[in-house]
Amino acid sequence: MTRSFAGVKAALPLGMAAALLCGSLTGCASLKEVTSSSKPLLPGGSVSSTSPSPSASASAPAQAVKLPARASGPLDTGTVTHSLKQGTFSVALTYWTSDNAKLYTAESQKTINVAAHIEDTDSTHRVRLTTFQVTQDDGTTRAEVATDSGKFDVTPPYPYNTVVTLPAATAGAKTLTLTIRLDLLVETAPKSNSYYRSTALDTLTLPLLTNGDTQ
Repeated sequence: MTRSFAGVKAALPLGMAAALLCGSLTGCASLKEVTSSSKPLLPGGSVSSTSPSPSASASAPAQAVKLPARASGPLDTGTVTHSLKQGTFSVALTYWTSDNAKLYTAESQKTINVAAHIEDTDSTHRVRLTTFQVTQDDGTTRAEVATDSGKFDVTPPYPYNTVVTLPAATAGAKTLTLTIRLDLLVETAPKSNSYYRSTALDTLTLPLLTNGDTQ
């Protein structure tokens, strides 16, 4: 009794039918490999692989550091004049320099010119300068940097002029204070040859650049 191939295939279990079909078709081994190695699809029809996104580095933008500004000084413009009242007359002191005072540091050399003259009096009373002295103080060290002694006639219109060179200050000093002292002999009466003493004191404070300062 014979049966058609179609009837046999229908009667056979599904697994045996697949085996028979593979026996008649070429490339069945490849099909098995693909079938056995394939992975089930996730709902939605596609498989996506996600990789962790790189974490953003939250770096705050660098802010500019504000440097301390140097204080303004009396010689920043090159010259300054102070008037010292001495009873019936005044002493005018003019300071000037050819240096750039804005660049003064503790270590830099500083050369200052000083001129003194008498105001608010006549020329009938003689005036003599006996001592001119400059003391330098940087907050750590105080030292006498200039002394001129004698009998210098400063009766108007004659002035007294000198040049003072300041030595290096203590490293790191922020200011330099100069104390200027003038000892004067003033005639008590015209042509009396009798004198009284008057001392004039003045200060000149020079700001200094330190590391990191701006002008």
